[in-house]
Amino acid sequence: MKNYLSIIAIMALATLSFTSCGNDTTDSGSTQANVGFYLTDAPIVKGYQAVNLDVKAISYATSADSTQWFSLPIDQSVVEITKLTNGKNLALGNVVLDAGVKVTQIRFVLGNNNTIVLNDGTVKPLNVPSGYTSGLKLNVQSVANLNSGYSVIIDFDAARSIVAMGNGNYSLKPVVRSYIEANTSYVDGYLTPVKEAVRVFTVTSKGDTISTVSDTLNYNYFRVSGLLSGTYTLKAQNLKTDSIYTLQENIPVLGGTNVHLSTTDQPLVIPGIN
Repeated sequence: MKNYLSIIAIMALATLSFTSCGNDTTDSGSTQANVGFYLTDAPIVKGYQAVNLDVKAISYATSADSTQWFSLPIDQSVVEITKLTNGKNLALGNVVLDAGVKVTQIRFVLGNNNTIVLNDGTVKPLNVPSGYTSGLKLNVQSVANLNSGYSVIIDFDAARSIVAMGNGNYSLKPVVRSYIEANTSYVDGYLTPVKEAVRVFTVTSKGDTISTVSDTLNYNYFRVSGLLSGTYTLKAQNLKTDSIYTLQENIPVLGGTNVHLSTTDQPLVIPGIN
């Protein structure tokens, strides 16, 4: 009988140890989720070799009224943004939140060391207006119910953010959107001619656009990300003439399901380019 009780005690202790080690919980008993923050870009900026952003700080809020902000530990400082297109992104940092908690807003703060490199190699400062010193506040788009880890995408549109002042100087007025990647989709494919880069963008019935520039080093691949459920038209803009052509209409997108429009063997044809 004594040996039997000892076996029960050992089994109970083992069960307690397994339970304590196997669950990732907070003091309140809720599980936790890892949340990663990533930076990406829209199209390559026409006329420039590079755009360098001085990412000084990022903070985030998780409540609807954004009454409390938390600092994100950042891994990067000056970032060459134009390389981050067609699905490429840069990890900025991550945090651990209670499962089900969503990031609702982001404050994106740039420093003073922002520059562009012109086609002739000249480096020019990008002046940030004083109104942006406290950071650009972004609403984080999301339709997802989250019970596990997820990614927050900060999509910086460099092409629409740079303003030529007319006196040889340049100003940076950030055009940025942010969304939770879960339950969003991307539309991708390949284009021909393969050596002709074009601006590729989706258009909704409301006129909203999201864009990228096709990658001639990868069979003219394009990928437009962060799409919510809806019906889209895909268009292309000739970077030399600015002419705009329709590639495909009435593309149905259901959040969380990606749409592959073409392959390297059967690419979409860019109209008006031989």
